[in-house]
Amino acid sequence: MPALIALCALATACQAPDDTTPPEPSPLVAACAGDQPTGPQTIAGPDLARFVAATPLPPDVRVAGGQLAFSPQQDGLVDLSLDLCLPGTPGIDELRVVATALAHDLAAHELGERTAALSIACVCPHDPATVAVRDPAFRQHPWDGTPSPEAELLTWEIVTG
Repeated sequence: MPALIALCALATACQAPDDTTPPEPSPLVAACAGDQPTGPQTIAGPDLARFVAATPLPPDVRVAGGQLAFSPQQDGLVDLSLDLCLPGTPGIDELRVVATALAHDLAAHELGERTAALSIACVCPHDPATVAVRDPAFRQHPWDGTPSPEAELLTWEIVTG
């Protein structure tokens, strides 16, 4: 019996590539492709959903999803993450610009007072890899255009993976 199981496992592992079906896109990528709803209703956490609903986004930028979780590093604060659909074929520079605008709005919002870290990702269908930026010390940065808009863009850590 063990030999039969091993033979079945070997036969499965040796399938020709055209015998496999392509993986389904993630729900976030499907949302960016227009196959799923996007917007504040796709966000886990009512505080974050209210912030997103009240925040004007640049043209053609949509929210594919988001989460709010208690910060493991800072008691009483939260870590926020947003997954965005950006138009065209955006790279890290375009993501930084959108993330910075969102950070400005968050810093002026009551939720910003309770935010320890902010992560923003592009889950765009043209790029299977996630492009993301993160500010792990959100409250320590003013997010008001100082010292300069260019310096703010460099505040973001680039997240790979």
